[in-house]
Amino acid sequence: MSVVSLAIVGKNNTPIYLREFDNVDAIDEAELFGLSLSTTSTVKQACSVRQQFILHAALDKFEQLAGPPPACAWRAPGVTGTDAMLVGFLCPVDDMRVYGYMTTTQIKFLLTVRDGYHEDIQKLFAKIHAIYVGHILNPFSPLNAPISSNRFDQQIQQTVNSYNESMM
Repeated sequence: MSVVSLAIVGKNNTPIYLREFDNVDAIDEAELFGLSLSTTSTVKQACSVRQQFILHAALDKFEQLAGPPPACAWRAPGVTGTDAMLVGFLCPVDDMRVYGYMTTTQIKFLLTVRDGYHEDIQKLFAKIHAIYVGHILNPFSPLNAPISSNRFDQQIQQTVNSYNESMM
């Protein structure tokens, strides 16, 4: 199993962080359709349009599960800690599955993985959440704004790489 993409979504469903990790066959969508404005463009999106579509569709399912009452039915009674934050499986797409995690402050984490479920998904979400909290605790990082920190990106990349290596 490997992590394909990650989305961190704010309270108002605005994307805070989008990242694709499984980008072996990446083709710039502008180049694919001949819409590129420049032949020397080196800037690539952090997440392909396909992965953005998958994550957006999963966010709709997330809202059904975690939205207004009778929401939070996915939580078992009396559960606390990170167990209370894991929403779990949201939807299948091709050979991938999308899982969700929501913090007590209504920040949503969506993770697309290849090849099914593994019990360590919850630990991975907890590590990503800890990295996010570390970023937010920085007094110079704006709240609910897109994350553009190289340090945050490197920490997420290292966490996902170590998770992917442990699953092989």
